[in-house]
Amino acid sequence: MKTRNFFWFVIGIVILAAGYFWYVKPTIDAKKRSYTFVSLEHGDIESSVTSTGKLEAINTLQVGTQISGTIRKIYADYNDTVRAGQLLAEIDVRLLDAALANARASFSIADTRLAQADEEYTRNRALFEGKVITEKELNDSKFTYQQALGSKKAAEAGVRTAGVNLAYARITSPIAGVVTGRSIEEGQTVAASFATPTLFIIAEDLAKMQILADVDESDIGYIQKGMPVRFVVQTYPDKKFYGTVSQIRLEPVAINNVVNYKVVVDVDNAKGFLLPGMTANLEFITEVARDVMILNNAALRFRPDVTMSKEIRPIVRKKAEALPDSVRRAFVASLENEGALSTGGFRKALPAKLGAIFFQVRGKQVDFAFVNLGITTGLRSQIVSVVGGNALPEGATIIGGVNEEKK
Repeated sequence: MKTRNFFWFVIGIVILAAGYFWYVKPTIDAKKRSYTFVSLEHGDIESSVTSTGKLEAINTLQVGTQISGTIRKIYADYNDTVRAGQLLAEIDVRLLDAALANARASFSIADTRLAQADEEYTRNRALFEGKVITEKELNDSKFTYQQALGSKKAAEAGVRTAGVNLAYARITSPIAGVVTGRSIEEGQTVAASFATPTLFIIAEDLAKMQILADVDESDIGYIQKGMPVRFVVQTYPDKKFYGTVSQIRLEPVAINNVVNYKVVVDVDNAKGFLLPGMTANLEFITEVARDVMILNNAALRFRPDVTMSKEIRPIVRKKAEALPDSVRRAFVASLENEGALSTGGFRKALPAKLGAIFFQVRGKQVDFAFVNLGITTGLRSQIVSVVGGNALPEGATIIGGVNEEKK
């Protein structure tokens, strides 16, 4: 009997010990818990919108021809710098010379016929006044004179047209710039019957260029005229170039079912590193803050486990008293959920620019604070202030994560 009682006594002790261990283990583990910390830094932070685009000359002209013919001579090639009015190419003018000679001959004939008609009309007027001829004969000579006068004017216009066509045989540059394209060769025949063929492409000034960037509709609201832009090109991956937004074109274009808008960025290319057609990877700098407190976002994403939540919940509730009434009510209501802190669910009850951090002071009990956020990027955030007006205690180390439990 004593043996049986002893047996049940031992079983009871084991059960009590197991229960005690199960109940106390979280606290024991909590004591063994160690953290990784992040530090508040002072520095610069900026937010940006990324995009891609193509470099182009600000003013590019296509030089063509209004007449058909065979290219006799080319005077400009790729990359040549040309001035306004400079001769670029010539079209064979033999047919044009013949056309001009024919127009001049037609004009001479028309001029002779006009002189003859004028003389006859003058004579008939005198004869009509002397009642030698009839009025009909006078009118006939008058109409003949008027027809000859019109024929002379038409022949004169024909001479001018032939002269203009002959001048068009000399292809000149309308602007000063650089030849970036040439689509003809000597001896090639060009036809201008339906559309003006392009012979040369001239970029006005490659010292000033522009980028046409596609920005999707979710980001276009952040872009402003005059905004600074930083970009790189593939040929200089370690070199940063800068530009300025000069225009936002209000013309939506669907690219892969996403609405995009063209943003024009002006670029200074005085050193000539940039070439037309290069692909630019851009960052539109939407916000910049200098010499501010910056925190790694790991601290804002950190959430305690269940055991730590029980310890910190009273502190969190007390710190919530400093929140605005509307925010405080929603946040305190979220704390009614046992897993609110550990799951991060309470974050939904806070505005986007209000964060929460956990910290320790010289290894003591974990504390908590709400912070007002400024510029936020994927990795870092600007800490504007601590809610409640008090700074973090001296020596505070901000928790960014939990290490594995020590064995």
